[in-house]
Amino acid sequence: MANKCTDQETLYADIDFCQGKKSLPGIRSYAYGASKRDIVTWPKIDRSTKATLDTINVYEGDFVMAADKKWHKIALVPNEGQLQVESQGTYGSKTFKVTATMNMPGTEEEVSGYIAEANNDEMVYLVPQRNGKFRVVGSEAFSPELSLAQDTGKAATDSNMTTVTAEATDEYPAPFYVGKIETEAGDINAADGTLSPGVGG
Repeated sequence: MANKCTDQETLYADIDFCQGKKSLPGIRSYAYGASKRDIVTWPKIDRSTKATLDTINVYEGDFVMAADKKWHKIALVPNEGQLQVESQGTYGSKTFKVTATMNMPGTEEEVSGYIAEANNDEMVYLVPQRNGKFRVVGSEAFSPELSLAQDTGKAATDSNMTTVTAEATDEYPAPFYVGKIETEAGDINAADGTLSPGVGG
């Protein structure tokens, strides 16, 4: 009997790991954020028969932003941030829970204003792994949520920082993004990190 599930071809293939190859932990000391309401069009995941394991979790196309809206950059405390992905749900309806923990330096006016603005908003983040590859924390189909906290510390050796924890349900495990990141400094090519300066950039 012919297989009727032609829209769900299996993509499994060998996965090797070369001895000596580096697999760097952590994320870089910055990320890019945008309000979900400022995103006009999302890139797409290709689930066609020509898809492969190394392309099925990669967005094709660009995020298209509303007029005059850009991705904003947030500086993070080095070696503190983390991206985590875990499966959730029940058979037939499973999704992934994607969590990015981003620690911003300080608890002063500007960073406090940032979390005041984001507290009841739906935020999407582009988080670069240590190797420079961007992962998306946020989904077009589900509402992302933020947990925001500040800690001034107590002793001279304590940390004084603001923690942004972004949690999003996604059909895919924090998809990779290789498209355009529109910023005030210019357009960044997420595939290689190159910058095309904008006006005044």
